[in-house]
Amino acid sequence: MKRLLLLFVMVIITLVACSNDDNEDQDEQAERVTPVEVDEVTEGNLTAERHFYGRTMPNQTTPVIPSVAGEIDELEVTNGDKVEEDDTIATIASPQGKINVKASVDGTIAGLEAKEGSMVSNQDPLLTILDVEDLTVQLQIPAHQTKLFKKGKEVDLFIEDEEDKEKATVDYIAETANDAGLFVVQLSFENDNNYKAGAVASAVKKETIVKDTLIIPTQSLVEESDEAYVYVVEDETVKKVEVDVEKIQSSQTAIKADDLNEGDQIVTSGQLTLEDGGKINVIEED
Repeated sequence: MKRLLLLFVMVIITLVACSNDDNEDQDEQAERVTPVEVDEVTEGNLTAERHFYGRTMPNQTTPVIPSVAGEIDELEVTNGDKVEEDDTIATIASPQGKINVKASVDGTIAGLEAKEGSMVSNQDPLLTILDVEDLTVQLQIPAHQTKLFKKGKEVDLFIEDEEDKEKATVDYIAETANDAGLFVVQLSFENDNNYKAGAVASAVKKETIVKDTLIIPTQSLVEESDEAYVYVVEDETVKKVEVDVEKIQSSQTAIKADDLNEGDQIVTSGQLTLEDGGKINVIEED
């Protein structure tokens, strides 16, 4: 009998201790304040930047072919030299006498391999004159993205360094695909900064992914199993709000939600330890 009584007392003590621990855990949960960072819900179009790459090319390439075959007696230019129309490029000694070779257009000398004393023919180019006052860029684009370009409209174009931005004009959009199944889009711009032909160029266009939607910072989104939700700030607490995800981008996500409106403050950092109705302390950004 005494043994049963002792056992009964021990059970009572254990239950009381557990009850006290549960109460303490509840009190602790009720008093817990989570530091969080917040941002606003916005409304509009979800867009993404698309980058299309190509290389700069001379606006015009003019081969210079001597009118006679012979030996180069004098050579007046080297690769990279700028010439104007009718400038003398070289003098060729031939059976007909010494013949001057002149520039047919303004531009920059390229492709010159011959030297004084070299033999040249009247069939092959001695050199090429490049018009690099204007440069062109050919992009190769999938069919569904050609709609981002309009003939005669300007496009932001970055040359080599992302800080070097030019305004290029769309000159041509192919109506048929090339052998790779892509469509050629040709741009041109004035080469005021003296870029080299062959430099890598990137055309940047914004594409609308979802129209007229609610947009939240992607980092605010919490996903568990088949559920997605955010925490909306209500004074010093938060409310858990379920959302339907339309499209996720790296920094922004398009969503639908009946209980969410433009301008609502939502938690973007600290939400993983929150619960519906949890207390928060909003940390202001520096």
